[in-house]
Amino acid sequence: MTAPRREISVHVRLVDDADAMLEALALVSGKDKSALASDLLHTALLGAGHNLRMAAERLARSGFVGKGRE
Repeated sequence: MTAPRREISVHVRLVDDADAMLEALALVSGKDKSALASDLLHTALLGAGHNLRMAAERLARSGFVGKGRE
């Protein structure tokens, strides 16, 4: 189950190749181009955030940072 999304307007400039790929993916998936872009950005941001948290946790366990030290 996904969390409800707030309506936030974000304007993004894409290079021509990325815009063409987004157009093709939207056509194939049957989604609106902006809805697909929103889904892709949402997934990428959550994935990047997860990777950052995991890296911070590994650093904390290694003893190089103060979070896990005594």
